[in-house]
Amino acid sequence: MNGKPISLAGRMAPALLAFCLLCAPAWSQTFSVIYNFGAPSDGANPIAGLVFDNLGNLYGTTEYGGLMNGIPCSAGCGTVYELAPNGSGGWNESILHAFDPFGGDNGAFPTAPVVFDRHGSLYGMINCPQDCFYGYGGVVFKLAPGSKGAWTISDLYSGFQYSGCAPGYFGTGSQILCSVAFDRSGQLFGSTVLDGVTGPDCGKGCGQIFLLGQVSVFSWYHIVAHNFADGSSDGRFPQGVLAFDASNNIYGTTGAGGLDDDGAVYVLTPNRGSLGWKETLLHSFEGGNSDGANPIAGVVVDAAGNVYGTTAQGGSAGLGTVYMLTPQSNGTWTETVLYSFLGGNDAATPNSSLTFDAGGNLYGTAGGGAYGQGTVFKLTHSGGNWPESIVHTFTGAADGGQPFGGVTVDASGNVYGTASIGGTYGQNGGVAFEITP
Repeated sequence: MNGKPISLAGRMAPALLAFCLLCAPAWSQTFSVIYNFGAPSDGANPIAGLVFDNLGNLYGTTEYGGLMNGIPCSAGCGTVYELAPNGSGGWNESILHAFDPFGGDNGAFPTAPVVFDRHGSLYGMINCPQDCFYGYGGVVFKLAPGSKGAWTISDLYSGFQYSGCAPGYFGTGSQILCSVAFDRSGQLFGSTVLDGVTGPDCGKGCGQIFLLGQVSVFSWYHIVAHNFADGSSDGRFPQGVLAFDASNNIYGTTGAGGLDDDGAVYVLTPNRGSLGWKETLLHSFEGGNSDGANPIAGVVVDAAGNVYGTTAQGGSAGLGTVYMLTPQSNGTWTETVLYSFLGGNDAATPNSSLTFDAGGNLYGTAGGGAYGQGTVFKLTHSGGNWPESIVHTFTGAADGGQPFGGVTVDASGNVYGTASIGGTYGQNGGVAFEITP
């Protein structure tokens, strides 16, 4: 044992892994591993997805790996990394920061993605479940590029008390995820799973959406945009990446709460002429065959103002859905279930936000698949229908397994993402992958 919490799938025998590669389905022929995590001093087990810079480099976080300073970092406290094309068809990795709570960092084990500001600095949030076991409440950090490839880390805010300690995962195969995101005017918002208002169902708070503003080069202030409330009138435990429309309204999901306690989709609208935001629940999930339940990932908003997302449960097979919310002229929203996952060879329990390609098709990651190691799925925009296809089924072997972070799509339609285990270093590794059209 290496001291790493047992939060990933069990080990598979090497012979079985090799066999699974040989029996991989035909659609995996466009799939390639562009990087194997897990080497000594490298990052390991990437939960978050990837983000591009304007030069075509990819950035992300790993939950483990990096510096190993004993408990709690016997398996490493996680990293922020860069993958850069090397001009020969491959990718080179650089560790931008290895987290070390004994060396000045206020947290460890990053599971959230990073985002860029307009000046090329990276921002992220540390909030994973392991943090609460060691007294870390979470921290928003900034990595600023410097000369000769060096990056400087600074903590912008670390006043969260319970941001990583939500009571359980909402949906099989999920990971608790808070994150930060910039709105269209450059303001930095984020979410915490807990903190805020307490109650019978929220002993450590129901969660909150916050704004961080910069006072000076070295000082940031924290404003609560919304505290989620106990009871059925609001959502509880917000998770996933925040989304913004052209008017800087904030959209997101809560894994629980709402009228039937199956989760909700909300929007925060800036108050005109005064400070603060007004919250509206766009949809409360009902579960059962006709609706989804427990949306554990964020949403995306299209140019027409429609909102798209996934639920980890509910639907015709109880294994999750893809849904669309459409605004109506009277101020209400209509939900349409675009697809219900079936399990088996199909995907199950989707665990990520969705990504549009240039053709308006939707991509995401989920569990399920022929080997039970997860999938990348696609919903094709075809008139009023959204037929689903499996783009890749993970085997848990050399191609990786258990993807959580969704995917990103470049201008050529190439799909990039991460799988949290597998590859060269197996259970203690993980991969970054590319799927070509």
